[in-house]
Amino acid sequence: MLNKRQERLLSILVEKEDWMTSKQLARLLEVTDRTIRSDIDGINKSMNPSPIESNIRMGYRAVVVNTVDLSDKKQSGAEPVIYGAGEIPQTPGARCIYMIQRMLFEIQWLNLLELQNQIYISDYSLQNDLKRIRKMLEPYPALKLVREKKRISIQGDERSKRKLYRDLLIAEVQDNFLNLDRLAYLYKNFDLIEVKDIFVKVLEEYDYSIHEALFAMLILHAGTSIERMSACHYVQMDETQAGLEDTIEYQISKTFFERVSRRLHIRVQEGEIGLFALVIMGRQASNYTSDHMKFGSRWLNSRKLVQGALDRLNEVFRVDFGKDEDLMAGLKMHFRGLVERTKNKVVLEDIFLEEIKEKYPLIFEMGVYVVAYLEEVLEMPVAEAESGFIALHLGAASERLNEASKYRVVMIFPYNQMFSEMCEKKVLDMFGDRMKIVKKFHYFEEEKIRQEEPDLILTTFPLQHKLEIPTLSISLFVDSDTEAGILQMLNSLDKKKFRLEFSAHIGHLLRKEHYYQDLDLKTPDEVISCLCASLEQAGVVDGEFRDIVLNREQMAPTSFANALAIPHAFRAFATKSTIAVAQLRNPIQWGAFEVRLVMLFAINKADQRMIKIFFDWISDIISCQELLAQLIRGCDYETFIERIME
Repeated sequence: MLNKRQERLLSILVEKEDWMTSKQLARLLEVTDRTIRSDIDGINKSMNPSPIESNIRMGYRAVVVNTVDLSDKKQSGAEPVIYGAGEIPQTPGARCIYMIQRMLFEIQWLNLLELQNQIYISDYSLQNDLKRIRKMLEPYPALKLVREKKRISIQGDERSKRKLYRDLLIAEVQDNFLNLDRLAYLYKNFDLIEVKDIFVKVLEEYDYSIHEALFAMLILHAGTSIERMSACHYVQMDETQAGLEDTIEYQISKTFFERVSRRLHIRVQEGEIGLFALVIMGRQASNYTSDHMKFGSRWLNSRKLVQGALDRLNEVFRVDFGKDEDLMAGLKMHFRGLVERTKNKVVLEDIFLEEIKEKYPLIFEMGVYVVAYLEEVLEMPVAEAESGFIALHLGAASERLNEASKYRVVMIFPYNQMFSEMCEKKVLDMFGDRMKIVKKFHYFEEEKIRQEEPDLILTTFPLQHKLEIPTLSISLFVDSDTEAGILQMLNSLDKKKFRLEFSAHIGHLLRKEHYYQDLDLKTPDEVISCLCASLEQAGVVDGEFRDIVLNREQMAPTSFANALAIPHAFRAFATKSTIAVAQLRNPIQWGAFEVRLVMLFAINKADQRMIKIFFDWISDIISCQELLAQLIRGCDYETFIERIME
């Protein structure tokens, strides 16, 4: 097995995804060039195949070896094993989700020795990750992590497994999957935000409304069309689209592309106008498109193709998108183009692929499975880039799932219509922004209530049952005690949801190369300068970041209680959201408090919602002196992560 320094060296190279010289690595690890060369030799000898390649001029880089070729698997008759992101999960949070994902969908029992070799972690790190997974499973009483010698499995009922995955999925895409600011920079030849502004202006002129949940997908479709037209690739008008020119959507599309053409100096053809008009129509586009399309000597039904893909996702991932008509319409349109591209061996530019792989591994995993399904149907390879575009549709659908993220509540009250309606109205007046009543019963029947999958049961009479669902007895007249009780229950559910979301995201922010144990500095300015220098050297922030953080400190010290400081720069953004951590050898005076732990927050513009998650967590920590005292005790990186996840 690798020692901690070798583990960190490999982690740095994997994350860098590029060549690094021995001098660069030596500076990061605070060792000599000779030690670096010795460690790399040791790593390569201990693993098969060797994970690091060398070049006399450029240095060293990691070779990612944990992807699987689908075509090879199919030929062998084995089930495809797809590891999702195509890269080694590097943070504790990412590793936990990776392991959960594999145990839910690929193999019932996960071999720990094979796992260590695949993701290059020590036994110590693995044991800590298993503790974190057990913590993540706590809100699901019917699930437990079972270990038998050198293998592990998630045991429990199917309903709870589906709920776990749905919650992980929603936590992953929370409010930010189709963030145009984040994705705009992926288009190199034009400004996507400017294209969006043109489209909004056209919509205003035609007094036409677009559902908010579909707007970002429309803009991304327009961006992809413009990217393709810039390279002189066009789609042709389908003969079955008779009458489309008479629709308002066609006129909107035509006006939009005429203006884009003048602004970006590209040539637009009728087929592009018609296609975008159908995308604007959404589910109504089925009136103008045939379900049938020819592929070689066969005729394929696009609606059945989409339904088959969604059935496969439900079978493998236990997420049912079958009722999302907008997703059905979007995938139907995409599959028609995909079939044509596959037939003509045309490959889309994979502008979204790496972004989605890194940020949304669960969504990307589903996109990969859809492509695997299409390869089975078409009996020929499909370009990997299609996974990214399909993932965009699935991510948007996951956000729509989250749109219904109010807590599901079942109410049980007696046969008194006047009082029961009054009770329901009062409860919704108070808490309708956080919960929805999905069913009302006049008596308790376990199976019927279980089928509703509620998050909370409210009952006006004493009730005992065996379901693992929080239950609260309330007054039919909704008095102050009832209000306080419901509020407490909802807050408890919020904490459970926050725990899952925090676990899914915080691991991506805390990285070993930006963690300093036993740092011996005397002033806040020195600590900030040290942490900012580390981030700047890694390319996370630019040279101005340090000055902005220091200016923020002059406004008001960012120390809290006698323990913790969280310097930050809300006006400056990082290329990658990161938290740099310093455990101080001796406490230093920081404003009114003596501080032992410093967590410097550098946020990417697209991740601004993470600020709230982070500060909610800070608030919880500060309010509990016991947790705070444990967190500030000096420790290594792995122990620190373990304490944070507790």
